Amino acid sequence: MHDENRHDKRSSGLAISLDRRGFLRLGATLGAGLLLPDTLGCGDDPVLPPPPNLAVAPELFQPAWVRSQGRLLDIEVTITATQVTVGSYTFMTRAYTDVTVKQGTASFENGAYSGAIPGPTLLVQPGDTIRFTLINNLPDDGSANDPADCGIMGGSSSSSSGGGGAHGHLPGHSNNTTNLHVHGLHVDPGPPGDDVLLEIPPGGSYIFVFDIPEGVGMPDGTLANHPAGTYWYHPHVHRSTAIQVFGGMAGAILIRDEANDDLDKLFSPDPQPGQGKEQLLVLGEFMLQTCNGTTRLATYNEIVTDAAGTVDFFHINGQVNPILRMRPSEVQRHRLIHAGFHLPVDVVYVRVPDDQVDPATSLPKAGYTPFDYDCPAKKFDPAEHAAFEAAKNALRAQSVPYVQVATDGVTYAEPLPMPMANAVSEVEYLVGPGARVDILARFDAGTYQMVTLGYDLGFACSTPQVLATIVVEGEPDTSIQIPTSMKTPALYPSFDDPMKPGNQITNTRTLEFKVAVDPGADSTAGYHFTIDGKEFCEGRVDQCVALGAVEEWTINNVQEMASLHPFHIHVNSFLVTSINGKAPAHPMWRDTIFLPKEGYDMNGFAGTLTFRSRFLHYTGSYVLHCHMLQHEDIGMMQIVQVEADAACTPPVVMMCPPPP
Repeated sequence: MHDENRHDKRSSGLAISLDRRGFLRLGATLGAGLLLPDTLGCGDDPVLPPPPNLAVAPELFQPAWVRSQGRLLDIEVTITATQVTVGSYTFMTRAYTDVTVKQGTASFENGAYSGAIPGPTLLVQPGDTIRFTLINNLPDDGSANDPADCGIMGGSSSSSSGGGGAHGHLPGHSNNTTNLHVHGLHVDPGPPGDDVLLEIPPGGSYIFVFDIPEGVGMPDGTLANHPAGTYWYHPHVHRSTAIQVFGGMAGAILIRDEANDDLDKLFSPDPQPGQGKEQLLVLGEFMLQTCNGTTRLATYNEIVTDAAGTVDFFHINGQVNPILRMRPSEVQRHRLIHAGFHLPVDVVYVRVPDDQVDPATSLPKAGYTPFDYDCPAKKFDPAEHAAFEAAKNALRAQSVPYVQVATDGVTYAEPLPMPMANAVSEVEYLVGPGARVDILARFDAGTYQMVTLGYDLGFACSTPQVLATIVVEGEPDTSIQIPTSMKTPALYPSFDDPMKPGNQITNTRTLEFKVAVDPGADSTAGYHFTIDGKEFCEGRVDQCVALGAVEEWTINNVQEMASLHPFHIHVNSFLVTSINGKAPAHPMWRDTIFLPKEGYDMNGFAGTLTFRSRFLHYTGSYVLHCHMLQHEDIGMMQIVQVEADAACTPPVVMMCPPPP
């Protein structure tokens, strides 16, 4: 096992602004995106890549899986540079490629696997231990020159070989240094567990150990297991997180507990008699650039600037628009993981008109699209925004009803009908980067499309896209019905009884997420992505919490410049109690949720989210941050430290920069 290498991560005062898509525009050249020294750079005239081939792909590919055996899953995973083909594109990326199973069972033979995107699914249950040896075989950060930027500042290119100057670890620098985060798991944040302050350099390795809780004590004296549910893993090295995650470094973690979870009793990837089928949908998000005839991942500069020639799109399990098959009246569980890095997803299922279905294949005819709208051509144009919203809502009204049964791994007490008819705020149904939703879908015979409706922020817009095509045919299957009620996890009991131990609020806090703009800022002046007026610094404890505390937090989304922030906190999930001063339409346990905004405002957005959380079982340092990952990499992250006596000391002795 290699020792942890903790680099200087002092935040910098970079000059940045928001571009037309809501990415960041930096006034300094950063280290950039792809990792191979022989990758071609770009000329001054980028060529816009063709749109992703949205013709229906082959049958849905289910990622390889590894399952615990004898209470242990012991695997060795290697990160390498690899070539992948997604839709109509072939390019190089970083990926979890080589997997060796030391203890456990697997969907591949001989305990050895070579794959790409997404990484293998980890199947475990409460009481299991995951022993995850991560080997970093990426090229050395210092010697591997990334490709030159392309299409920046009206088409100019610049060298992007890295280097941080006086600012230390800049976004996009040390792109091949990595680590591992188990997103959503209630596990120990300290080494060798979910320690996201750890860094594994090229050539290094580390053995992570994650103990999945079983029978842990609760404040009222009862015992609880880790909730069964849908989780995922991905890199979390500050200032390189976005570039690694959007390249496809992600994989699912499914915790199953048939004895205590009603959904696991009803559904399985390999259903037995009396069970329905579940489908894993790992939603990824690529941004690509084509220059000099070569298509590659966008560099960090191209992500964060108004780079010409880039294209971004979603994929599911490494496929663009794959086919899912169902029988009429069959109920399937769709586990959806948003493993992208910045765009929101607004999911509905729409039926393809019968006259637009090819009778020979049961697939949509060539050229058919459910969309009669696209992103507005102009920024902050109220009329165009209103037209976009009207068209989107009209398509939403055509959605086939479905239900959500869990969010972020927490099973609901009863199914939630979708699309939501009584939402207090859109943040209740938008699926943001990092979030997960479990869906139960049932259809009549026909052909359907699972789509994301797109989202217009004014300064940024995600294009509506077909995510998957669903063909429903054959003999009806009525063996499984949608349940009317479900058991909720014992780890996350409600706060309804104020006298019950663990329900009394012991402390309150208010945090402020803000894009701070320097006076007189223009395209080269400073924009700072801050929490409580500060950018992230590893040497500063921002939130000191007592072990066992029950706290109520209010997160204010206050911005001089409009932006979108999915809030995420590690280790402990939270119950949302208020959105812009109103109780949510339905109980919401989350670990990742968009901060709300108050309407559409050309001068910026502001909103408030309040939640309650219990800080149970684990001391140590972990983080909260914006899961629009380029915002995290710039500085929108804080350290939370939990100690038995709430006497916290900085986890690392380091000077932190003054607030911007």
